[in-house]
Amino acid sequence: MLRTILAAVDTKKREDHVIANISTLDPSKVEKITLLHVNDERFGKLNISEDEKLIFEKAHNDLKERGFSVEPLVLTGVPFDEIVNEAKKRKASLIATGAGNNPKWKDFLFGETVERVLQLSSLPVMVCREGEPGSHIFRHLLIGIDFSNGSYNAVKAVKSIAEQKSADIEKVTLIHIHEKTTMDLLMKYAAKEQIDREISIEKDRLDEICTSFSELGIKEVNTAMSIGRPTEEIIKTVKTIKPSLTVVGAQGTGDPAMGRIGTTASRIAQFASSSVLIIPTESVERSCC
Repeated sequence: MLRTILAAVDTKKREDHVIANISTLDPSKVEKITLLHVNDERFGKLNISEDEKLIFEKAHNDLKERGFSVEPLVLTGVPFDEIVNEAKKRKASLIATGAGNNPKWKDFLFGETVERVLQLSSLPVMVCREGEPGSHIFRHLLIGIDFSNGSYNAVKAVKSIAEQKSADIEKVTLIHIHEKTTMDLLMKYAAKEQIDREISIEKDRLDEICTSFSELGIKEVNTAMSIGRPTEEIIKTVKTIKPSLTVVGAQGTGDPAMGRIGTTASRIAQFASSSVLIIPTESVERSCC
């Protein structure tokens, strides 16, 4: 997944979280980074300004100095379209983008560009936010598990990274949330023994995943289970344990051509305080490369 990266940078910001995150990767494991800036033609912006050019060149030089092979690219168009199209054209295995800035949302900043990239891309997308200084982006992973195909795809993608030693994963935390509405119904209509049996089965499945990660040499693997709304509980856990990266499998049921990621994954990408990696269902084979 980390072989070829398209990094979309925001030249309006001096401190770019995309560059800060991907620069922690091992340059020997990354064949190429395409560093992309798009002038938004919808606002009549056809050229990059001198100030933006300086920021873009600094990002390019910072990555090169760290040993990465970097291709700078400045285009004019609609940002999310250009990001998705260039990623396909250049056969990228990962898109890295910032969380953006949408002034319409008062409680959180999440830009239109990243929102549309998440909807349209058939590739894994990393939404980058500020991390702990000096911390590797893959150091501690929080993986959402609901035993769906989407969450198993997320597990497969992480295991592939560990197997290929593409990144140094020190710790993995698996989190499974019992949907409160479902549990309330079970408490009302099912016998306690049946509920305990279901929870025991789920715990065994989590333990199996833990074992598979431990066998790949990951030093610390933990599990967490709670009752509530999955999105809220995962966001709360992110704030508490402060993972370097939260990994979620897409589960959208809409038009496959739109690469729908599902409400839970979308809201986690939007509201989590950590960087978030979304693994689209239809791209799992490519994402594991």
